[in-house]
Amino acid sequence: GLSLVELLVALALGVVLSFAAMNLLLSSKRSYFEAEELARLQQNGRHALRYLSHELTMAGYLATRLPGTHFESLESGSPCFDYLMAAATPVEHVNDVSAAGRSSSGGGSLPDDCLLAGKHLAGTDLVLIRRTASVPVLAAGEFGGAIDPQAIYLRGVAGAGAAHLQRGGRDVVPGDELWEYVPQVLFLRNYSIASGDGVPTLCRKRQGRSTNRMAPAQCLVEGIENLQLEFGIDDDGDAQPDRFESAPDAAELAAAVAARIYLLVRSIHPVPGYVDDRSYVLGQTRVAPPLDAYYRRLLQTTVLLRNRGPVPS
Repeated sequence: GLSLVELLVALALGVVLSFAAMNLLLSSKRSYFEAEELARLQQNGRHALRYLSHELTMAGYLATRLPGTHFESLESGSPCFDYLMAAATPVEHVNDVSAAGRSSSGGGSLPDDCLLAGKHLAGTDLVLIRRTASVPVLAAGEFGGAIDPQAIYLRGVAGAGAAHLQRGGRDVVPGDELWEYVPQVLFLRNYSIASGDGVPTLCRKRQGRSTNRMAPAQCLVEGIENLQLEFGIDDDGDAQPDRFESAPDAAELAAAVAARIYLLVRSIHPVPGYVDDRSYVLGQTRVAPPLDAYYRRLLQTTVLLRNRGPVPS
């Protein structure tokens, strides 16, 4: 049999071993959670940066027409719907928006139905991009895909005559070309799924497909906490940026040949035991240390604006 002392020693060893095993389990679970949050943060950031880079590079692309070309629209609807049909302006930028989506610096603004009143992430940038898809649905008598009667297309004859914007493929005749027109407003919303969930998210607004109004906001990437844009302005006409501006006016934006994108990406969930005491610099914007438990990463890149409109004289 066991003496009382031997039994107590065995119990003590069992408690120590159980405590060590529990600590190992909790440590492993915490490491897995931290790695998962960091991996998701990096994946979300890369996806958002890639998406914004592609859209800005494609801004102003109008199929076989010159960037900056004005097209008649056969469709009319809500103020923002009509505003997006003004294809001649490739990019519009609103610097440091308020929660209502208005510029805090008194700059340009968009129609109300382009915005989400009270739901924008204050202090971040908003950008409007107008362009067509890179591949035609119909060109040279060949179909590159099915014509969607609800989509909006740039319709014309390749490289000749007038072109216009219309919904669907009505009245299409041999020799026509159709390129889907896909303008959008890109911004950061202060929640992801439910109002108040606190997850900052990159979202967009597009034109409706069944009515000539704006469709509900479509959110793309969670965890995008700050978006800042700077535009490289070509002052001497050599197609090289001479300076970068964070709040360009319309004339400066028309002369922009490049854009810098700054993203501050945050983990979706807080990490127990972690405190973010770092500050972040996004171009001319400085973010103070958040002092919370979220992981963050700063991403940035510079892209060329390949399809800008006519250079102002």
